[in-house]
Amino acid sequence: MAASTYVTVALGLVVSALIARGLGPQDYGRYVYVLWLSSLLIIIGNNGLGVSGIRFISECLGRERPDEAANVHGWLRKRQWFSLAAVCVVFLIALPFIQPAGWEGHQGLLIGVVAVSFVAKAIFQFDVSMAKGHGRFHVEAWSTMIMSVLYTIGVAVLMASKSPLSWYLLFFTVISVGHVFVVAPMLKRDGIHAGNEPCSPELIDRIKPHLWWTIVQVAVATLSNKTIETFLLNSLIGPAEVGFFAIATNLTRGGVELVSSSLTSLLMPMLAHAYGAGGMKQVNTILSDAIRYCVFLGLILAGIGLLWAAFGIALMYGDKYEPVVNVLRIMVVVGGLTLAESAFGALLTTTDNQRLRAFVALFSVGISVFCAVTLVPMYGLMGAVWANAISRIVVMVVITTTIVRKLDVTLPWRELRGLLISGLLGLLATAPLLWWSNTALTQFAAGFIYIAAFMAASVMVGGWHQKDARMLLSLAERKPRQLGWLAPYVRKWLARLPAEPT
Repeated sequence: MAASTYVTVALGLVVSALIARGLGPQDYGRYVYVLWLSSLLIIIGNNGLGVSGIRFISECLGRERPDEAANVHGWLRKRQWFSLAAVCVVFLIALPFIQPAGWEGHQGLLIGVVAVSFVAKAIFQFDVSMAKGHGRFHVEAWSTMIMSVLYTIGVAVLMASKSPLSWYLLFFTVISVGHVFVVAPMLKRDGIHAGNEPCSPELIDRIKPHLWWTIVQVAVATLSNKTIETFLLNSLIGPAEVGFFAIATNLTRGGVELVSSSLTSLLMPMLAHAYGAGGMKQVNTILSDAIRYCVFLGLILAGIGLLWAAFGIALMYGDKYEPVVNVLRIMVVVGGLTLAESAFGALLTTTDNQRLRAFVALFSVGISVFCAVTLVPMYGLMGAVWANAISRIVVMVVITTTIVRKLDVTLPWRELRGLLISGLLGLLATAPLLWWSNTALTQFAAGFIYIAAFMAASVMVGGWHQKDARMLLSLAERKPRQLGWLAPYVRKWLARLPAEPT
């Protein structure tokens, strides 16, 4: 992951904590719900236009046709404006049914904040997608980091001045609009603009099916990404519970991004190259390694999330947010155990299994909606958490079973079993300390014990091969100042490992 992304993720967590402390659970829940509405409308308004733009602008530039790339940009831009206008109308019609709990009498502020912020951020996300199509990835990285820094400073000022909820929402709107003005000069400098000429009929005939397929994927992702749980919590339970659920969701997402983004960003091009060079046999080798690494990282995330939840929530959010602790524990454990799902998604994309992807996506939506509608009305916040956990685990089991059967994939079951046993041994190693004193502080200390015990057990139980040690040794030799101390231990480890998977 790029350094700018680490900074953005970290600042996002800081902002969440500052706003939560400044507003308190009830108003923070309302604030989160308004942001969730805005984010939902952004996804619906852009409906995959950016993804199609990246795909076809890159292709046109690869054929050395910058004029055609600009025309694709213009064709998609016109459809975005129509889509954003339509979403605004639908939002106004649906407002009585989707407004935050306790927001009666403040519809004018709500409409202004949501409409302006969602349109501005939708334009921003569309623009950075067009920049990605031109290979200008720095546009998103720098603009997001700049606005994240400004957002953090502003929120800190609002918290220190004990500002009301309305000020936070208005500042969020200003920041959303600011994204557009920060990106505009970057696009102009790089010569990225929308063309006015019509695209060729042949190109349009290729763009439209790709766009429709992307729209379906976006719709499915929207419904399966904790959307139903958030809506039901707001409608049936209360704003505080929406905030608790959002805090746990954001912390889990931040943890997943921090431990796995570098791996997942490299995985798809590696799988694509392997598929082109050697077919499924070569893909199998890379996929097997990727799944082991995902499970290893996921178990680290699950263990430290389970043990650090109480200390982290108390430190970042304060005692008022103590109900988040168990919610976070469940979410982060499930997130860690299902981290390998990203590897399966990359595999399906690489091998172009459209039908299988559609089946998995639709099944995911179905199980998510069923669990949420069944559990949230009866059990409130914990019902939403368990609905999300059950649906994630069921989908993981189904996608694993389906891929193994349909694509002739061989998973490294022995190594995965070794890693899972190592995780249990790591938790067992923390038992004496927690039995002696089970406080937030000792749980935090137990997290370090878990990491050390888990990593040592994974070496002894058998989750690794010689090529893993050689890769780590090569990294240590290339960066002697930072990792040179590891080299002697890795050489000893190398001699004890099996040469090939068994």
